[in-house]
Amino acid sequence: MESFSDDGNGPNSVTVVLAGKLLVIDIELVVKHIDPLRPRLHVASVKSTNALTSTSTSIYLDAFLLEELTRYCDEMQKTEDVRDPQRAAAIRGGIIDHLRYLVLLDRLAGRKQDGGIRWFTDLDEVFPRLRDACVQEVRSVGAYVSCNLSPFELIDQQVVVHF
Repeated sequence: MESFSDDGNGPNSVTVVLAGKLLVIDIELVVKHIDPLRPRLHVASVKSTNALTSTSTSIYLDAFLLEELTRYCDEMQKTEDVRDPQRAAAIRGGIIDHLRYLVLLDRLAGRKQDGGIRWFTDLDEVFPRLRDACVQEVRSVGAYVSCNLSPFELIDQQVVVHF
């Protein structure tokens, strides 16, 4: 993947573009000056598109990357007494692993005999089914385990974070 940057949608923003053979990811970063002494970098949006047709690849992929990048920015922008460098390094390592995987999928998407761009677009079809299966699993486990959290709270805290 190649990376490019350009001026974003305003004076305090920048767009970073990661471009592969078929996958293009636009990341919009904005500097917020709520506290003039501590400006904060905010991930405003992430949009992945198919370079051939300029159509969106997956809303779930976009949401996942947005969440991961936001987690990293939030951790890195904490004050020194609160920031956990090991946690930040783990989040960063995870993001790098995700991008490596997307590079691999990008190469596979370029091969027509392996399904092409479906490596990305089918995610929107698979994810809801996978989430439904996870909901059923958590409900089943919840029936046998006593805890103060409802099955949906367990999903929000455990399962969805990994998607």
